[in-house]
Amino acid sequence: MGCFAFRSGKGRSKSQPAAGAKTAPAKSPPASDSSGGGGQRSKASSASASTPTRSIQELSDERGAQRLRVFDLEELGSATNGFSRALKVGEGGFGSVYRAFFRSAGGGRVFLAVKRLNQRSLQGHKQWLAEVQFLGVLEHPNLVKLIGYCAVDSEAGKHRLLVYEFMPNKTLDDHLFNRAHPPLSWRLRLQIMIGAARGLDYLHEGVPEVQVIYRDFKASNILLDAEFKPKLSDFGLAREGPTEGKTHVSTAMEPPPPPADKKGGDGRPPPSAKR
Repeated sequence: MGCFAFRSGKGRSKSQPAAGAKTAPAKSPPASDSSGGGGQRSKASSASASTPTRSIQELSDERGAQRLRVFDLEELGSATNGFSRALKVGEGGFGSVYRAFFRSAGGGRVFLAVKRLNQRSLQGHKQWLAEVQFLGVLEHPNLVKLIGYCAVDSEAGKHRLLVYEFMPNKTLDDHLFNRAHPPLSWRLRLQIMIGAARGLDYLHEGVPEVQVIYRDFKASNILLDAEFKPKLSDFGLAREGPTEGKTHVSTAMEPPPPPADKKGGDGRPPPSAKR
């Protein structure tokens, strides 16, 4: 068995303007020019200069290997007591989430969350890889922190796992619709809304090299830490925004494939299903 590893980053861009580099100011149009054409050209030039030019793949190759830890499958199994149902804290379209126990360098116990891909999940490796790439690059107080990952292919099947910081207060969805939790105060509700908005603003404008379209903003993807500070999670459906030379991107969701037992090989119902 072997664990998935990032590429060495040979394909990264070699030229990038320094963060503090100065640029020549745009010339203002002559006073006699009343058409405003010069101002429009200046705005177009400014918009072109601010358009992201690097892909999330390049940024992931460059930064992800430094920020993320590669876990062994055996280590994650031990930390979750063999993926025990007693340590299961949630389940979604990707798979199950477990509370895991790790030993810190000082000998104390550290709680983390381990998300394990369901073998029958329709999301699969593509969404797992998107999480690794986006959260290996993005970093903000209102985004969940990805600690590391594991990918192992064995005779038993393909294993894809993600390790996050643990959110003890679960999701906003739990507190809004589960009567087992007391109602949130208006102060907390406002705090959560503002934090979630700041997370979205960071995705759209906070990363100079790339813009991110989240595409999965909902209460069940807003995690709450011990102080009820919100953190956006689940980036399996995220996409990059427009890059240089493109004016827009499609955000349409791809429909899941039909179940194998519902249709035949030609797309029509099998003979046994006809009346």
